[in-house]
Amino acid sequence: PSLLLFTNSQPIKMIWFIILLIPGLTSGDTCSCRTPNQYELLCCNPDNLGNVVRINGNDNRQKYIICPSTLLTQCQQLSLCSDVLVRNPSASSGYYDVNLSNGSVITVYCDMDGDNCDGEGGWIRVAQLNMSEPGATCPPGLTLQNYNNIDHSLCGRSSYGCNSTFFSTYGLNYTKVCGKVRGYQFGHIDAFGTGTNNIDSEYVDGISITYGSNPRQHIWTYAGGYSEFQNGGRNCPCNNGSSVVVPNFVGNDYYCESGPGQSRILYVDDILWDGQQCNGIESTCCTTPNMPWFLKTLNEETNDDIELRVCAGAFPTTEETPLDIIEIYIK
Repeated sequence: PSLLLFTNSQPIKMIWFIILLIPGLTSGDTCSCRTPNQYELLCCNPDNLGNVVRINGNDNRQKYIICPSTLLTQCQQLSLCSDVLVRNPSASSGYYDVNLSNGSVITVYCDMDGDNCDGEGGWIRVAQLNMSEPGATCPPGLTLQNYNNIDHSLCGRSSYGCNSTFFSTYGLNYTKVCGKVRGYQFGHIDAFGTGTNNIDSEYVDGISITYGSNPRQHIWTYAGGYSEFQNGGRNCPCNNGSSVVVPNFVGNDYYCESGPGQSRILYVDDILWDGQQCNGIESTCCTTPNMPWFLKTLNEETNDDIELRVCAGAFPTTEETPLDIIEIYIK
C-alpha cells in the first residue's frame, strides 16, 4: 500500500511500506520451524532488535521489516547449530546448548566454518574418536586391538564379517553428512572383492557408514585394496585400468587405498584414505583434495542414528582395517 507522510498538514513523500510479520506469532509464541524465514533471519539478530530493517523486494521496491524490541522465543529455542548462526552470524566453532524435541537440553559441538565439509557453518558433531589421545577407548561394538609397531591402540573387529557401532544424532533431522576416518592395512585386504554385494553384509574390506535399517542406507565407504601395484578383483576400483565393479548402492561415494604389501603385519607407514603415498596405478584413487574427508547429501531428510561398521570377508587375525580416528558431522 501507499503511505503519505505529513508535516504541517502537507504531504512530503510517498513510499511503499510493507511490514513482514508471521501471522499469529507474538513475542511469547514458539515456532517449530527448522528453516528460518526472512523475518527470523533478520529479527533473530540482536543488532536488529527494536529497529526497522530495510530490504529490497523481488520487484525492486523498498520494503521494511519491523523487529520487536525483545528476542522472540523461537530465536531463543536453538535446536540446530544453524539456528545459532541465525541468531549470531559471527558465532565461532565451539560447544553450544541446543533444545531437543522432548524438551531436554544437550551440549553439542558446532562447526561454524565447515571448512572440511561444504564451506558453510552449522554442522553438529555426532562422533569424535582419536585413539592417540590419553584415555581414549573404542566405542561400543568395536574391539580394542594392539599392535607392536604403533604407539597406541586401534579399534576393529572381534569376529568374522562386520562389527558395528552407532552414533546418536539426538533425534535431530539432517540431510547432509560429513566426516573422516583414518585406518590401516593389516594382512591381505580385498576392497569390494569379498564375495557379497549386499549392504547388510560384509560387502567391503574396510569401513561402511550407513543410516537406517532393512535395508541400511549408504552414506560412505572406505575400502582397503589388496595392492597399489596391480589390478584384479581384490584391488581398488579406482586404480588406473581397473575393471572392478562397485556395488550400485555405493556408486561414487567411496574412497579406496592400499598399503604396500599383503603380509600379516600392520602397515603403519602408509595410512589408508589420506590421499598420500598413492603409488603406481593407485595414483588415480587419490585425486580428491579433501581426503580423508567426505561430504554426502542424502536423498531424504532423516533423524536416524549413524552406524559405522568395520567389515571384512575373513577373521581379523587374517585381514583387517583397524582405525584410530573417527569424526562425523550432520546438518
